[in-house]
Amino acid sequence: MRVLFTVYAAKTHFYNMVPVAWAFRAAGHEVCVASGPELVEAITRTGLTAVAVGDADEMREDSGPGSQEGPDEQVTSGSSWRDLNAGITETRPEALTWDYVLGTFTIACSMHYEYATGGQTMLDDLVEFATGWGPDLVIWDAMTFAGPVAARASGAAHARMLFGIDYIGRMYGEYARRLAAQPPERRDDPLGDWITGRLARFGCRPDAGDTAGTAAGDGTVGGELAREMMTGQWTIDPTPAWLQLPLDLPLLPVRYVPYNGPTAIPEWVLAPPQRPRVCLSMGVTAREVLGGDLFSVSDMLASMAELDIEIVATLDAGQLDPAVTLPANVHIVDFVPLNELLPSCSAIIHHGGFGTLGNAMVHGVPNIIAPGRYWDEIRFGERIEERGAGLILDYQQTSGDGLKSGIDGETLKAMVSRVLEVPSYRHSTGRIQDELRVTPSPGDLVRQLEKLVADTVCRVPPGYRT
Repeated sequence: MRVLFTVYAAKTHFYNMVPVAWAFRAAGHEVCVASGPELVEAITRTGLTAVAVGDADEMREDSGPGSQEGPDEQVTSGSSWRDLNAGITETRPEALTWDYVLGTFTIACSMHYEYATGGQTMLDDLVEFATGWGPDLVIWDAMTFAGPVAARASGAAHARMLFGIDYIGRMYGEYARRLAAQPPERRDDPLGDWITGRLARFGCRPDAGDTAGTAAGDGTVGGELAREMMTGQWTIDPTPAWLQLPLDLPLLPVRYVPYNGPTAIPEWVLAPPQRPRVCLSMGVTAREVLGGDLFSVSDMLASMAELDIEIVATLDAGQLDPAVTLPANVHIVDFVPLNELLPSCSAIIHHGGFGTLGNAMVHGVPNIIAPGRYWDEIRFGERIEERGAGLILDYQQTSGDGLKSGIDGETLKAMVSRVLEVPSYRHSTGRIQDELRVTPSPGDLVRQLEKLVADTVCRVPPGYRT
């Protein structure tokens, strides 16, 4: 079987897919990964085959989350990205009116989903490669909507892979339900227009049943096609069920397996710590893509100076205030693989990103989450606290640009002491660790998808695969 993975040029999203891609390769399948040119080196360093699609210059002109422009432009892009994500991640029933949901998708189709296809060049290149190579299965990152277009154009089965909470699936469900309930004069369908426009470019037309979800004959796209293009024929979910939203989708759960990138393990990581070791990691997305952390990391470190602990902080120079003298109990490293570091840690302080949280869950390490404001970090923090596996550190944004916030040092210090001293936190994380061990492995997932693809009759557009 030929399996094509596709993801927009973001390392964290690609790293989330690597263990599944390896599992397909180990099972004897032919695997390649299509992404922007700027991700090719990261792909090939995993031992997987890379296919460059799109134009890096075109991507730099976009205002999406992967902008590689200067610091000022990154702040602007990051702010726009956060604003849009705030709309998609809304879950309060009273807020989800038709006007709100329609507005969210109208903006998303003009900015977010256009970016997530990688721009027109990436979409064209991906479809050209897929129709020539002939994948049997396309697995696409949940924000890379070029994937389902390429799958449909090439006649392949396709599965979406989540990177955290499925806010897109939730918002699409609200959209489809509320669109179908509108009178004809209010049945604007920007999402349907977006889907049909991209498919029509490659000669793909909706089947007769594809409009069944809305009023028959009105030209809008609903039913199975729209659901499939937004959420895949199947959804691969590495997020534990207790962290997810309850959605009626064909889910394929898979165990989260950490992949932190190619690296060598420093010798000091293997030496047993002489006192409790606490990791502090704010992830790479904020510092590399979105313009910086939401609060002063230097203040966080200073607040823990009096604790009898060793702090390993994965930070670069841009995240630290040069005017602040770091405490003696702090060890700064630009990068260290969490999969190798966390077994020696008694706690981890982090931003709530799924990759960081996944590493912590795998190794049974209690969390203190100072949540980012980008996607699912707040919900993750709340759910971790509810499970007794850690605490959420609330903070208030105080500056005009919204990029720096105040951390209450005394509160953080008390939380670290509590997590280290109260045994129930370690016991709760141990239970989560046990739950992960019985979740289907990537190898199990491969066997499921082999059967599903074999049983699926793909709709092949005229003029493509025969």
